[in-house]
Amino acid sequence: MHFEFLSVANLRCLALTEYAPGPGVNLVCGANGSGKTSLLEGFAMASLGRSFLSNTLSDIVRHGSGGLSVRARIQDPGAGRSMTVQVRKVRGETEISMDGESVPSASTLARAVPTLVMNSKAADMLTENPSNRRALIDRTMFHVERRYVEHWKAYRQALRQRNELLRQGAPSRDVVFWDERLATLGEAIDADRSRVVDAMSDMLAGSALNDILGTLSIRYSPGWDREMGYREQLRSSWQRDSQAGYTTVGIHRADLAIRCEGRAVARRISRGQGKLLVATLYAGLAKFIAGETGRTPVFLVDDLHAELDDKLCSQAVDIITSRGGQCIFTAIRPSDLPAVTERTDDVFHVEHHRAASPA
Repeated sequence: MHFEFLSVANLRCLALTEYAPGPGVNLVCGANGSGKTSLLEGFAMASLGRSFLSNTLSDIVRHGSGGLSVRARIQDPGAGRSMTVQVRKVRGETEISMDGESVPSASTLARAVPTLVMNSKAADMLTENPSNRRALIDRTMFHVERRYVEHWKAYRQALRQRNELLRQGAPSRDVVFWDERLATLGEAIDADRSRVVDAMSDMLAGSALNDILGTLSIRYSPGWDREMGYREQLRSSWQRDSQAGYTTVGIHRADLAIRCEGRAVARRISRGQGKLLVATLYAGLAKFIAGETGRTPVFLVDDLHAELDDKLCSQAVDIITSRGGQCIFTAIRPSDLPAVTERTDDVFHVEHHRAASPA
């Protein structure tokens, strides 16, 4: 699967920019502030329905315009056809269509056009809030399973209902229904998340990084004691949850820990090495998505060379491109990413392709 064409109007500094990337490795160059990251945001919107940097419309709509639009033509070799996607964000609303037909939710788009985004903050995933690591697993499953999105939304609704009863001081008998609902949905989500974690673990186990950094492993905590079982733990935690005013156990508390020689990886490696490690994890996710859907995801990679020396940068490019499919990298100059430049037939200079106003 790959993008054949992208048109972006009124996205940040881009009044109108059109780009026809190749099906393999692509490089977008431009000075700071020229719009190369914004162009990647356009690809993300055409595949995810949203920006990977901000969910606030005023942050991403070009100043003085009423809204933004993204139109893309995407080739799906597996289905033997191309499709046209359009995403418009106007007055706080998002409108998505595929081949002229309205799409009810961004999750439908995510399943049709699997895309992975790795930006300059990728290595922060190893040290920041667990919610970012959970979100990475969830976004991966959104590309794979329709039921996962449905389960995830239903779980969040059940969690809100239970938490509201906790805040009201309701007796435990009033939450029996929601306990059962949370347990059923949570166990289904956990089973799917475990499939993603297994794919990431397999990628790490076979990675050459083990020879460089030491033995790498992943430890996944589902957010409850599996030996006790989710239903039983919900019941036994009622007193504590009532005092806290929220549900303290469940998949919403899950975490993914990357370890090196048995210790937290962030304490043993540099940020550059962390970025290389994250590239390996993303490659594992790409392999998982391709195996489950038959569609090799598009890889959007922003500012890869930041914090990486030439050797690590070349290794990261090898890891990202090794799984095949379309990759779109950004850099200030082609010389910043020589390993990408030698793999691509054309370099797109974004500042040379910006129109003053939409046609």
